[in-house]
Order: sequence, then structure tokens, then C-alpha cells
Amino acid sequence: MQLIVKAEERTLELKAKALAKDLNLEFQSSQKIQKTSIKNAYYLIKGKDMLYLQKGLTRRSNPIFCNFLEWSNASYGNSLIKCMRGLPKDCSVIDATAGFGRDALSLATISGSVLLIERLPWMIALLEDAIESVQHKSLKNLIGKFNLISDDAKDYLLNNRTRVDAIYLDPMFPNTGNAKAKKNIQALRDLTKEDNSSSLFFIAMELANSRVIVKRHKNSIYVNNLKPNFSISGKTVRFDVYKT
Repeated sequence: MQLIVKAEERTLELKAKALAKDLNLEFQSSQKIQKTSIKNAYYLIKGKDMLYLQKGLTRRSNPIFCNFLEWSNASYGNSLIKCMRGLPKDCSVIDATAGFGRDALSLATISGSVLLIERLPWMIALLEDAIESVQHKSLKNLIGKFNLISDDAKDYLLNNRTRVDAIYLDPMFPNTGNAKAKKNIQALRDLTKEDNSSSLFFIAMELANSRVIVKRHKNSIYVNNLKPNFSISGKTVRFDVYKT
């Protein structure tokens, strides 16, 4: 699916154009978009207050962004946090498939540092913008544990051989069942190709000192058909924990 960069207002068009060039994406001016708006395309929009995604340009299309403030106030992540039991509070974690950073934020609440690896340049731009805009003190403390890396996780782990206490993997899995995916997850599915996670899993198992955690749909088979040491399931997802 197509991803196009635009500005929220004309005064921001120079910045939006520069962003499009940096990300090697198409830029469209406001005037052109009004004439050639693509209903099913995604737009990466440079706004006054934040950078965000939007599917189409109708008023019903809500912004999609890294909403760290909302996520920090939600109960989301309890199942993932349970997977970390037994590790010290200053443990080190790699989130090898960072995406919008929601799971990384949960991991930051029970660790000393979180290395986020993300291969999509436009996703890196959204993460950087969200991190820079954080103002709330307690949230800043959590975000301060982040170290964001723009790279393919397999390449980075193989080249750096970074050892940490835990490595978290959230490979893209297809929709299962009738429930609709949340807008940010659906955007990732629409704008990326499904990646084979088998080789990344084995690399992670080599480098994690304690465990590898793999997020799956609750009805999915185990990654590489390998049974984990234990699993923790929620309403729609399952976290499989492999001890190393």
C-alpha cells in the first residue's frame, strides 16, 4: 500500500518535503492532494504538534502515532511484564521489532535499559518524533531508558553480538479470527512485508543471557514449532518464553 508525505498546513510544507526526501517517499502538496487524494493510501503527516499516520484524508480517519502518554496510563502490558519475572530491575532488554514502541514502553517499566531496533525509516521517524515530544516527568524517565537503532534486527544482532538479559520479538502475524486489528497494527500490516522470523529467533537465543520472549496470536503455532518453557496468554495474543 502507498505511503505519501504531506503537511498538515501549508506553512509546514518545506519541512514535510524535506522529510519525504530523507525517507525516500513521495511528497504531495496540499493543493495536489485535494485533487488526487487516494482513499486507501496512508499519509505520513507533518503536523504542528506531532508527526502521524492517517489512512485516507477523510474526517473519520483518526491519526495513528506513538501515543506513549496514553499507553503509560493503560494497564496494557501486564502479560508481557509477567514474562520478565525473575529478572533484576536493572536488567537489559532488546526489543528487536520495535514498531510503535508500545511493548518497549512496558518493558521499560521493569528493566534498566531497552534497545529498540526498527528497520522501517518512516517508523523510526514516528518514534523519534514521539520520544522528543515527551514532557511528562515520569514518562520521560521511562523513555530515557530507550536507545533507538535504525537497522534490520538480524543484521544488527549479527554484527554487534550484543548480549542482554532478554530479547523480545513481535514478528508480524496475519489477522486471525473476526476481530479487527487496532489501527496502528493494521497500518504496519498494510505498509510492510511479513518477515520470516525463524532466523531472528535463533540469533536471539544465542545472545539472550536469560530468555527470549515471542509474541504470537493466541491461536498461532509456536515459532519454528518449538515449544516454549512457558506461555502467558491474553485475550488475543500469547507470549511464549524460551529460557536460554
